[in-house]
Amino acid sequence: MGIIGFGIGKIYAASFLNVKTYYPRLPAVELVGIATSSEASARAAVEHFGFPFATTDYRELLQRDDIDGLVIAPPNYLHYPMLLDALQTDKAIYIDKPLTNTLEEAREVVRLARERGRNAQMIFEMRFNPALQYARELIQSGRLGQLYTFRARYYRSSYTDPNKSLRWKASAEKSGTGVLGDLGAHVIDLVSWLVGQPEEVCAQLRTFIPQRPQGPVETDDHFILQANLPGGVFGTIEAGRLITGAQNGIQVEVYGSEGSLRWDLEDPNHLYLADRRMPEAERGWLKIPTMQRYPDAALPGGDVPAGMVRFHIASAAAFIRSTVEGQPYEPDLIQGLRVQEVIDAACRSAAEKAWARVG
Repeated sequence: MGIIGFGIGKIYAASFLNVKTYYPRLPAVELVGIATSSEASARAAVEHFGFPFATTDYRELLQRDDIDGLVIAPPNYLHYPMLLDALQTDKAIYIDKPLTNTLEEAREVVRLARERGRNAQMIFEMRFNPALQYARELIQSGRLGQLYTFRARYYRSSYTDPNKSLRWKASAEKSGTGVLGDLGAHVIDLVSWLVGQPEEVCAQLRTFIPQRPQGPVETDDHFILQANLPGGVFGTIEAGRLITGAQNGIQVEVYGSEGSLRWDLEDPNHLYLADRRMPEAERGWLKIPTMQRYPDAALPGGDVPAGMVRFHIASAAAFIRSTVEGQPYEPDLIQGLRVQEVIDAACRSAAEKAWARVG
């Protein structure tokens, strides 16, 4: 594997190194090279993970015959040109969210991938949490009955300090959007995966701290989005980076005619289910321990609590498995495009102060 970017790239490097430990039937992964934005970060990557090769030019990774797969995890504005270059190679591609900065770019990536008979796996690691996988199983089996409504949100306190620089995330040109594409991409994907793809949205975006040390802030600190889905299902999607008290809080709730479920990333080992068909005295929330229920993993066991890095390892394992077996990636570029369609519609809705169609 070669990795572009050593910010979130640290998590991806650690995940791939651990795939063989948890999934012994999969091939071991060797970290061959890394491309970073500076010589200093390249040296740090070599010291941390022992990369035998480091560069500040990502094209050098594309040219190496000893690299079979590529992680693309630089700042958002670099996704598009790097994806176009990577799709011209035969290397397997593992791409961080959001897919690109604009819907037009996302469509061009998908068009080129189809033209070349290629695809890639999006990094939406929350799908690989056992509790959410069980939630999807319950929803698809009809356990909740007719779906009514949902709520998905992602709260963090990462930028509550007004003196903390957002760096490139403050720039609309480099980041595209703020939390809408950064944190929001995760919960938009979860709604699409669990409940369905939104058809139209009504969104509000806010920038509460308009000036930071690096200069003006052009991107959103918080958004709230109402979404209509097929079949009359509707709900809200929300994210914010200025929420004091929130560490890394993703919350998902789904409500139907026969039952409800909810999950919280800060309590990742349990899914809460309420079933209307239970006796009246037992219709409260049932706490289901899901822990590390990964049926194809050799360790550590289904009764051992899970953490967020474990979701990344399962995601990386799915990428390796699909690559070596020649199976479709899930989630793939199409899902990245679908998330981008919702982001684009939310931006149009906020600008026009009206509902906007998705797609």
